[in-house]
Amino acid sequence: MGDYSELTGCSEITVKGMTWDEFQERWRKTVEDDGGDESYLILYEWELNEKDPDALHIDLKCDVCFAKHYSTDKLAKFISEVIAEGSDCVLEFLGGEGPWGFYVTKGSVKDIKYVRMVDGKQIDH
Repeated sequence: MGDYSELTGCSEITVKGMTWDEFQERWRKTVEDDGGDESYLILYEWELNEKDPDALHIDLKCDVCFAKHYSTDKLAKFISEVIAEGSDCVLEFLGGEGPWGFYVTKGSVKDIKYVRMVDGKQIDH
């Protein structure tokens, strides 16, 4: 079953230069290249929130609360490949090791560092 992990936050993703069908096909290929039904990426679902003439606005959904930590880096990499230039996405997760996340822009994935603080001072417990 794997360890508990939860997608606690994901900002809307803006995609330009492809249709909804092309986006879905690219995701399907990414999952297939990662092992298909054996890939933990299969736990994630995309929902078209809004389509305007210039862009797709897409939400990430995941209701399964196990094993996502095995694929979060691959998910962030995929988003960095499809997200529109000048857009960003914050992915946040919570699991057994505490919170973790990524700040994603076109071609870039950066880890978000979470620190415990009380009254503006970091604590190490």
